Amino acid sequence: MSKVYTSPKGTAVYPRIDTPDTKFDEDGLFSCKLHVSEGDFKAFEAQINKEVEAAYKAECSSQGKDKVRRAASTPIRITDDGDYEIFAKQKAKVHTKSKGTLEFSVACYDSTGNKIETPKIGSGSTLKSAVEVNTWFVPSQGFGYTLRLRAVQVIDLVEYGGGASAGNFGFGAEEDGFVGEGESFNETFKANDEAQASNAPF
Repeated sequence: MSKVYTSPKGTAVYPRIDTPDTKFDEDGLFSCKLHVSEGDFKAFEAQINKEVEAAYKAECSSQGKDKVRRAASTPIRITDDGDYEIFAKQKAKVHTKSKGTLEFSVACYDSTGNKIETPKIGSGSTLKSAVEVNTWFVPSQGFGYTLRLRAVQVIDLVEYGGGASAGNFGFGAEEDGFVGEGESFNETFKANDEAQASNAPF
């Protein structure tokens, strides 16, 4: 299993977590953009860069070169509006030769670490994401990487479709109250090695 990194807490921007987006990919794509603070952004970027740079050196070595072209865009970036953004995604379906079509979802946990059924997570929700680094090399684009979205933790929920967070209704945290039931956040989730090892820039 690849190393899983936990992002800092951030504000979700047009997340697609409970249902995949099929507008540009009929197989569907789960995704989550988080806008985080500058300090958290730099600390997380430094973590990810260690693995990315090791993979870059390995790619250069495999091609017998000192350096290879790098892809123009990265999933950890500063937007045109100056927001510090972490972007992760995961295909809903992956087609393989040996095992046919494999289906994936994004695990969801509540603020206490219990695994829950994924709610309608909308923009403005406060989340953390669990991601894996996927590096790739395509001659036409160069060396790059994506972040595979494995799970999210919902700290403050803003539901799409007219919903709102508890705070919008004046609800605050209460001791000894109800929390979502389910499996512990510490539960180990397994990736399908064949699908997750695909060396494609998705």
